[in-house]
Amino acid sequence: MRQKFQNELVNTLYIHKPLAVHRESELEAEAGMKEVQRKKVIWDGESKDYTPEMTGTGVMSVDYESRVIRLEAPSRTDKWPKGAPEDGDYSAFGITGVRFVFQNEDWRRYNRLHFRWKPMVDGGRIIYGRTAVENVGEVRVPDKYLREGHTTFDLKNYEWNECYWEFPSMGRDSVRELKIYFDISGQDIPQNDVIRYELSDIRIETIAEPELEKGWECRKNKIVFSTQGYFVKGKKTALANVSADTFSVFNSETNEKVFDGDIQCVVNENGSFQVLDFTELKKEGRYYLQAEGIKSESFEISSVLLEEPVWKIINFLYCQRCGMPIAKRHGTCHEDIYAEHNGVIISYSGGWHDAGDLSQQTLQTGEIVHALLETAEQYKDNRVLYERLLEEAQWGLDFILKTRFGDGYRATSAPCVRVTNNKLGDMDDIKARVHNHSFENFTFAGIEAYAAYVLKEEDPAYAFGCLKAAREDFAFAEEKFAETKVDPFFLYEHTFNCGLSQYYAAIVWAASNLYMASGKEEYAEKARQWGDMLLKCQEEGGSSVPLRGFFYRDESHKSIVHFNHQSREQQFIQALELLCRTQHDSPDRLKWEEGLRGYGEYLKAIAPYTAPYGMIPAGIHHFDETEDEELFPYMHLLADYHEQKKDYKKQLESGVLLGNGYAIRKFPVWFSFRGNNAVLLSMGKAASLIGKYFKDDTLIQIAKEQLYWIWGKNPFGQSMQYGAGTRYCRQFAALCGESTGEIPVGIETYENEDVPYWPQNNNATYKEIWTTSAGRWLWVAADIEETERL
Repeated sequence: MRQKFQNELVNTLYIHKPLAVHRESELEAEAGMKEVQRKKVIWDGESKDYTPEMTGTGVMSVDYESRVIRLEAPSRTDKWPKGAPEDGDYSAFGITGVRFVFQNEDWRRYNRLHFRWKPMVDGGRIIYGRTAVENVGEVRVPDKYLREGHTTFDLKNYEWNECYWEFPSMGRDSVRELKIYFDISGQDIPQNDVIRYELSDIRIETIAEPELEKGWECRKNKIVFSTQGYFVKGKKTALANVSADTFSVFNSETNEKVFDGDIQCVVNENGSFQVLDFTELKKEGRYYLQAEGIKSESFEISSVLLEEPVWKIINFLYCQRCGMPIAKRHGTCHEDIYAEHNGVIISYSGGWHDAGDLSQQTLQTGEIVHALLETAEQYKDNRVLYERLLEEAQWGLDFILKTRFGDGYRATSAPCVRVTNNKLGDMDDIKARVHNHSFENFTFAGIEAYAAYVLKEEDPAYAFGCLKAAREDFAFAEEKFAETKVDPFFLYEHTFNCGLSQYYAAIVWAASNLYMASGKEEYAEKARQWGDMLLKCQEEGGSSVPLRGFFYRDESHKSIVHFNHQSREQQFIQALELLCRTQHDSPDRLKWEEGLRGYGEYLKAIAPYTAPYGMIPAGIHHFDETEDEELFPYMHLLADYHEQKKDYKKQLESGVLLGNGYAIRKFPVWFSFRGNNAVLLSMGKAASLIGKYFKDDTLIQIAKEQLYWIWGKNPFGQSMQYGAGTRYCRQFAALCGESTGEIPVGIETYENEDVPYWPQNNNATYKEIWTTSAGRWLWVAADIEETERL
């Protein structure tokens, strides 16, 4: 671990205060250095071409002498804005802002908005603002899912913030409106009841080199690589777009050349690429790559590469804690979110905020608990990190235990996009959803049982309580599953898209964890029984099916399992792998292992389709899916089947056609919610588990490549883990504030294409921070950390 980072850890008391946010290494730090070729003034206090207008709640004034626009509004109101649900579901208190109206202007000559913004929020700690453009030309902006046309800025209070928004790919041939505004989202405990801010120097600009936003090929004269670094073991490659035949690796501390290599040219359906392979370099240290005059930033080769990023993930989760004060972030929050069942009311404050919008999903918290505990098991020799991982896990574990009603029902989620006032009984209270879902109870039972297993020596009393809850939840789940099989559809629960095979996997995994924690044979027997059912849902291969090893939603093999936002693809492999480990002497182990091998073969078969990158493709599809109207709403949130059916087919046609009606999509089929980090990390977890079990270096490398992709070995050369490596991008952190370690939902695609699309619009869902991404990252890291020590 670098000494500088070690000092930061000590200063935060090992993440009992947030880590520093290093904006100097942000992608956005480069914005002010880019060459401006032309500009057009929207408002500067002198030009009278456009008149600012007030929008939303509050008061606006224009000071032409100081050349500023001033706005003032309340921090909260006593009613919901027009059009909001009566109960304030997913609602803030409105907006306050300024807008400029245009006569359908053509902005195509310009590719960036630039203005200055000064918030003055007394007592405010997390300050963010939004900007939106409306285009009514050939491409409507925003689109129906609000993916384009707006961006968000994390702002420093009482300072003039230089705000840049690049939009080279956005439709802007007929711009009708520009809006700059704040959400009225409530107030933190120390915050004043008034929001004030100033705007100045609003202009659009043309810059010479905007960021690449779409495609597989990186920008010219650029090297893209894992900016955090590389593991000592395994392949080490970078990609380039340079006119050189050779490259070199230099020690960044001494500038000594340590490796020379030939650049390999790769041409495939994804484009033309140059691959820099320095796998042979195994000495630990800090290095940089150079080809002709193009030099990369420095990176690390290390056997303990994961230690710093794991600490940073802990920091992100700590900053996402709900229900307690976080220094320099927020006070105790959301004590007026509550759940009610059979006359009993419980607080739903706790766990971790789901994302930038402050929502909460109990199962998401539970899965992160498991990932933290699994990671902790790999760091027992690093006592400080081990204890801190356990501490963070127990914060989430406490939440999933306290939200049980004790009869199968539990508080499952809460729709929250505001800071509430912690006072029960007034208009801003939030009522959490309450359900008795067998899938969730099976999964919770597995998490609770694993916690009992891990904590049995560290905290035997807590371990006892976890095991008791696990056994009860498993029994509740069995009873409900026998009654309803797949749980009734509920739109806003993150498990609404699970097929029957996912239930089988949850049962096997939960029963195996219970067997491991309790030693009771009854759970081993149930794990074996449902393991047989799970294997019936796996494709064994046949003459008409081009691949084997993937899973269907049930035994009928009618519908292939897919994920496009939340993803639990790893659950099938977690179930089979734990079944093999806990019942290693069973005569059935060979068929369970064959299930693992089959999925491993599947991953190996699809991985090359994104070459020379290492991102795991979303997987195999069949064109019959486009006719399945019944399944569509389970898979595609807030999308209409009849509107999107043609686009569904187009998305499959843009994939890799395999024949017999099959196609590989590199990115998911999706419409509303987009971003694939959870998808690729879930599949990466499957790769790391199988690779670890069979000591398969190819699968371990596939898992590592998912981390490399997130750390910047992607077409855009941007790290998606904020604070890890270099050129990490600002994300849609909104009410939570930018945090070191955060990971967003992930790279998307444009419309029906199947190529990476990463616009500089800083908005949901693709750039929204998400604890799901962090938890799945930890799952992969835990396995890789173990294999690196072997």
